[in-house]
Amino acid sequence: MSLLDIFKVGTYKSEISELQRKNAELQKIADLKMTASQMEPVELEKLIDEKRKQLEETKSSLDKESASLESLNIELQALQVRLAEAKKDLVSVDEEVQLESYGLYKPRYDFTNSAVFKERLQQVRQEQKQMIKDGTAGLVFRPMLLDNSKSKGRAMQSKNIKQLVRSFNVECEAAVNKVTKANIESIEKRINRSFDQLNRLNEPNGVRLTDDYRDSKLDEAHIALEYALKKEEEKDILREQREREREEKQLQRELAAERKKYEKDEQHFIKAESEVQQKISEASDDEEINSLKSQLAELQQKLAEIQEHKEKLDHREENPTAGYVYIISNIGAFGENVFKIGVTRRLDPMDRIHELGSASVPFPFDVHALIFSDDAFKLEASLHEHFAKDRVNQVNKRKEYFNITISDIKQALEKYKDLTFDFNEYPIAEEYRDSQKIIESMS
Repeated sequence: MSLLDIFKVGTYKSEISELQRKNAELQKIADLKMTASQMEPVELEKLIDEKRKQLEETKSSLDKESASLESLNIELQALQVRLAEAKKDLVSVDEEVQLESYGLYKPRYDFTNSAVFKERLQQVRQEQKQMIKDGTAGLVFRPMLLDNSKSKGRAMQSKNIKQLVRSFNVECEAAVNKVTKANIESIEKRINRSFDQLNRLNEPNGVRLTDDYRDSKLDEAHIALEYALKKEEEKDILREQREREREEKQLQRELAAERKKYEKDEQHFIKAESEVQQKISEASDDEEINSLKSQLAELQQKLAEIQEHKEKLDHREENPTAGYVYIISNIGAFGENVFKIGVTRRLDPMDRIHELGSASVPFPFDVHALIFSDDAFKLEASLHEHFAKDRVNQVNKRKEYFNITISDIKQALEKYKDLTFDFNEYPIAEEYRDSQKIIESMS
């Protein structure tokens, strides 16, 4: 058989298959027509009714589903409206969001101390009580009748105002008790939201809270916040004063101990001087006399040194501003280019620096400069002012850390060349560097 013959056979098979498929479809139609023609009219009507019923049931089901869908759409739209309204009244209680979003708080009042804030807070709350008493906290904007009686209507609305004010007070008290710089804006929104919601709810009753009463509550929130801030500030000042008092007491103990030591040495050398002078007066040998005079000169030199030390102690005791300004860093605790500039009155300033690095930070401080001055506090204030824009904490000026470089410090100290001090440019940070090496070896 040739290739052409094979191709013809394949074509014939395909045509036969297609003819058989069409024949089967025609047979089905013919069978259906034959069945219908063989049916009695009653049977045909019954079949038609069944099909019509099925069609109506399907249509009814679709209509119900369509109505249900429409109802769900209406409900969904209503919920979306309610959600939009709720979002308008939403007050965030997320502390992280509050901390990230709040602005720099600007105080409303400039009272000198917390006692004045406390007095003003009490005054505002007393004014609110008076507003409730004289009827200006809430008002009737639409008089109503009860049992066709004006007096009964007035009594009913008075009770409504009392309940309205009580509800508002509870909400405001809960808000004010939690007020901070971070959430003051949220607290204001919370008070305003409560004010609006309560007034909307009581609109059918013809009563509402007054704007003056709401404003007084907002004022109370700000006073409560500034009262808390002032108390915290006063605590910081008190801690600083106590620290200075502790330093001063420690200095007095050190001065007394040093003076006692020098006085004991002085008595010893005075006695030795007297004994040598007695020996000189009794000696006859020139060589012995010269040896004794040499001893006497040494004793007198030591007495002079003791006297000089005692005079310095007297000067420190009589001069309350004399002390050391220290410039220190701690790269293990605060990183590079962060320096603390402080002052101590201690005889040995390293005692104070060791205290700073004892427990509050993970590594000891490195000392870059110790500057003695008869007016150490003035010197410290001058350096703080010079680096004011570089303060790490721009709010609490009692925090003495500055984000500066060692070059900045060297340049600032140029104007104090008359003062004697050593300057160490590079921090040793021994424990920190060793710790890093150990951590690297373990990784």
